[in-house]
Amino acid sequence: MRKPNIAVLVAAGAAAVVLTGPPARADEPAGTPNAATRTDIDLAGQVVMRIREGAGGYTAGQRAEIIRTRLIPILSNSNLRAEDITVSGPASGPTIYVNGQQLITIDGNLARYNKTTPAGLAQSWAANLRRVLPEAVASGARPNGVPGVSTAGSAASP
Repeated sequence: MRKPNIAVLVAAGAAAVVLTGPPARADEPAGTPNAATRTDIDLAGQVVMRIREGAGGYTAGQRAEIIRTRLIPILSNSNLRAEDITVSGPASGPTIYVNGQQLITIDGNLARYNKTTPAGLAQSWAANLRRVLPEAVASGARPNGVPGVSTAGSAASP
């Protein structure tokens, strides 16, 4: 009898965590926009982004999954510094980049649901990332439910 491939089993388990996610957190009032569908991006145990709104045909969960996918190569860069995290683009739709790679573009709806402007939200999230990403890289944090990146939001599929 063949032994199961441990790497495949671990990857399948991690994918299940990402696709299902835990239930919505109690600290989000029921009347808050997208309380049932919001997804947190957590690095090294700290929330760095809260995706509350879909855009471009993607749900909030799908947007969060795209961010997690983009974080995989970023977290493998052992030379990552806070200065590598930048914001550029128009104030109405700024983009956060890490080492020149797009992480997320902030739109008006996402900013509104986070009670700020697109430029303000981009600067806030970039500051969170500058504070946490280098620590997450140094600790070997990885996405998909392995220590470093997790979801806190709905159980809805992305």
